[in-house]
Amino acid sequence: MKKKILAILIVLLVFPVAASAKAVVKESCDATQFKIVIKSTSDLKEEASIDSKTLKTYQKNKELSVSGRTGNWYKVCFSKTTAYIDVNDAREVFSSSEKVTLKKFDKRKEVSQIVAVTGETMSGTKVTIRTYEKKKGEWRRALGNMKGVIGKNGFTKDKKEGDGKSPAGIYSFGTAFGSPPKPDKVKLDYRRTTQYDYWIDDKTSKDYNKWITYKGKNPYTKWKSFEKMNHELYKYGAVINYNTNPIVKGKGSAIFLHIWRGENKPTAGCTATSEKNVLSLLKWMDPVKHPHVIMGTNDALKSVK
Repeated sequence: MKKKILAILIVLLVFPVAASAKAVVKESCDATQFKIVIKSTSDLKEEASIDSKTLKTYQKNKELSVSGRTGNWYKVCFSKTTAYIDVNDAREVFSSSEKVTLKKFDKRKEVSQIVAVTGETMSGTKVTIRTYEKKKGEWRRALGNMKGVIGKNGFTKDKKEGDGKSPAGIYSFGTAFGSPPKPDKVKLDYRRTTQYDYWIDDKTSKDYNKWITYKGKNPYTKWKSFEKMNHELYKYGAVINYNTNPIVKGKGSAIFLHIWRGENKPTAGCTATSEKNVLSLLKWMDPVKHPHVIMGTNDALKSVK
């Protein structure tokens, strides 16, 4: 009997303490993604709030490693837990290749969102997709890095129809599209695809590199070649405005951002990534901020105007 009472007392004493301890334990820090430099005296906060407890005060020019951003706060590792720095108190540190990319938009003052699609070699098919957004005149990273694929024959500065290559350069985005209804939070113009929608890659046609809706029974009587826009890989996507104004016949067509078949399966010339990433990009891009894509290798991009 005494042993039973003792066991009950131990349970009552131990479990509330354990539950309480679990409630206050914070998650350990995420891996470092990039660095920031403090622009002026700045308080490190316990939570992402100006009213939160100050854990430490940093002075101007202090360099810190961060694991990302949540809203207007950088996440900083402090005493093995995540703490927060106001984004207005710091500037981000960029690599030399990132600086080359961002500098390309010095003269494009209207552009405040960039999707950078970067490969290691011109013939490679795997790329890293990075996003940047200008806030209060300063470039900052936006979404996390994403894996992507491009054309099966890599990048080119001189694209031709059917070459299996992705065009290196800087381009604006056109309409977003997809087979489901427009997803929540997508701000780009969105066009829902149907069985009657085609993108024409017949370079002999007046419809070359255009989206055409055609309800005739046999589209091959109208064009030699085309892409059906209700394709499974086009469940979600966005038009990349390559060779659209003016349209030059034979210079390449149907260049999109769309869903991949897999990270080891390149495209015919588009840029592709996972469905989750495509949706994240579509929801992030804002036509008011004139999102542009820049595609190529670091060396190739040096000469891109």
